[in-house]
Formats: sequence, structure tokens, C-alpha cells
Amino acid sequence: MRTSEDITASVSAYVDAANRNDKEAVLAMFAPDAVWYDPVGQPAHEGRSGVSEFWDQTRTMADRIEMRCENIITCGNEAAMTFQIHATIGANVMEMDGVETFQVNDAGEFVLVKAYWDMARARSRPA
Repeated sequence: MRTSEDITASVSAYVDAANRNDKEAVLAMFAPDAVWYDPVGQPAHEGRSGVSEFWDQTRTMADRIEMRCENIITCGNEAAMTFQIHATIGANVMEMDGVETFQVNDAGEFVLVKAYWDMARARSRPA
């Protein structure tokens, strides 16, 4: 089992890589057979190929996507992160609050990720 510090570091590295738009670094954090629900209630993105396709799809929807991590709480081999997402689209920024949960295997890879956010609660402001 990974330590709390290991899992926190993995989640922090995920946020950093995503904010740097480093797709390869993000993909390397997922187990080959990972499952990612983003958001929960939608079909899962399965395996690294599914995560890759989802990455490409989301990056076409905004000029820049930034996660601002607020807190990471670990328990066992899992973590929950509260965050804000800031998506720059032209001259505006859409902001949303979210929670993302991570289940980590013994190798430190994400095996199950679930994102919780509600588009109805999105806020817009000038960039």
C-alpha cells in the first residue's frame, strides 16, 4: 500500500502535469486498465487510450484549462481532492468547483478516478 504522502504527491503531480498541458505525464500516471468517470454519471473513459481520447476532447473545448487544488485528503489507497477548474474560452473564464477521487495501486498508478462537478453551478468572468 502506498503512504499518504505518496498518494498526495501523485495527485499533486497530476494537477501540475495537467496545468502544464503535459498529456504524456498525465497518461503515465494512469494504470493501463484505469477507469475514469468525468463527470460521474457519464460513460467511463477506459484504459490509457480512453484517458488519451478524453484528454484530447477536453483540450478542444477551451484555450486553457487550469485546476486549482484546494485540498487533498487521503485514506488507505485513495484520495479525494477539492479544487476549482478554470477554463479560459476566448475572452472569458468559466469557473467550477469540483471534487475528484483517486484510487491508487501499489505501483502508484491511478486505477479508478471519479470527477464530481455540476455545469449548472459554473460561473463566468472576463479573462
